[in-house]
Amino acid sequence: MGYRRRAYFDQWPGRGPFSNLPPSQRPGRMYGGRGYGRGYGRGWGADPRVCARFPSLPRWWWADPTYAYQPPTPNTQDELTALEESKKVLGEEKASIEQEINDIETQLKELKSKIEPEKKQAEEQ
Repeated sequence: MGYRRRAYFDQWPGRGPFSNLPPSQRPGRMYGGRGYGRGYGRGWGADPRVCARFPSLPRWWWADPTYAYQPPTPNTQDELTALEESKKVLGEEKASIEQEINDIETQLKELKSKIEPEKKQAEEQ
């Protein structure tokens, strides 16, 4: 008995689920076929003037050499609040790091205090 490579000798072309069915009988969008729900095409009801992926940008913005995207200028109040928030977060991180350093130093002192009597006992012998 030989091995039959079924994928190449099926009656209908294509591999994968429902490859044994003719294309007219295969379920389409019911099982997520290459339709409008999976990123292929724009579908009905989409605005043709805007980009499908980035709706805030106009369509074909990346291919238009005359299109110059101006990033929004930050408001001074927004920038101030962002910097204050960053300072607060960094201060918390600094405090936690200093606490960890203090914990390590206390552990080192404890270990040194345990090792010193052992050294003295070893020297006396």
